[in-house]
Amino acid sequence: MSQFPPALDFILNNEDRNRQYAIVPDKGGQAIAGINSHYWPTAFANISRLPQGERGPAIANFYKTEFWDVMRLGGINSQDLANRVLDEGVNAGPYTACRMLQQVLNEYTANLNVDGILGSLSLEAINSVDPENLIAWYRLARMARYESTPGTQQERAAWEARARA
Repeated sequence: MSQFPPALDFILNNEDRNRQYAIVPDKGGQAIAGINSHYWPTAFANISRLPQGERGPAIANFYKTEFWDVMRLGGINSQDLANRVLDEGVNAGPYTACRMLQQVLNEYTANLNVDGILGSLSLEAINSVDPENLIAWYRLARMARYESTPGTQQERAAWEARARA
């Protein structure tokens, strides 16, 4: 089964590569390690009140409770796949990321209800597919999504780099 700590490292390489946990400008407000003040005002406010050097555990807790646990990613056998689904969840929202994974599975092998919830049937389907194939299919779906998502050239380049990782 996949584990949260390596997945957190994976997403923080995109959100705060140097683990500075500084407050930075972000679309719609400010962010700390990708936690945007516009979308997550309470979490951002609570974390921003902490001394910068003490924010790491609060950031980890945020990503675990708001994304990892909600998405049920610990039920995925492949760490590499769980990392990428978490990354998409952080970037596009948990249900969008999970729906995308269910759609990919349905396109190639399964017949799942695309509801954005990785229940037992979804996890069984995920874990029955060769993870390298599923990662490749998910990568293509992410790229297609970003090609059709409005954004600046800089944002699109960053999204596409995330999808290719």
